[in-house]
Amino acid sequence: MTHPLFLDIDASNADDNAFPTSIAWSLPDGTIKSVIICPDTDWEPWDNSSPDVDIQHLMDHGVSGPDIIREMNEDLDGQTVFIDGLDEDEQLLELLFETYNDSFGFEIATLTQLHPKSQLEEMLAIRSQIANEYQFNLDLAEENIQALLHLSERLENYKP
Repeated sequence: MTHPLFLDIDASNADDNAFPTSIAWSLPDGTIKSVIICPDTDWEPWDNSSPDVDIQHLMDHGVSGPDIIREMNEDLDGQTVFIDGLDEDEQLLELLFETYNDSFGFEIATLTQLHPKSQLEEMLAIRSQIANEYQFNLDLAEENIQALLHLSERLENYKP
């Protein structure tokens, strides 16, 4: 079975100067890749993060932007990748790629484009039910992707 592809990004804070701290994306077989991002110095990470973000941990354990971009472009090449459209995922993704002078090898679309017969509010309510059911924390990119995969499966199997 082929699954739709999803992507989600965690941000350093809720401000306009946020930068990506981790990213997760799914593959056609439903597996999920999740990576901690080593912040670029141009993002001024020590000044542009919430107190909840451990910058030293990102620096010590994060993967470099060029390596993440290469892997994402290989995995998602020519495909449409869906985001929930609720936060700054697309802007954070653009920041990541622009910082390293690279471009998307895939297309970004919103969840409503994947399931045009469903209202966004309805999809979000079902996603919340799934999160409660499986104890997913929707604030974490990888767990949001898991919930979106379950949501898509439920919507595909729903027969009115």
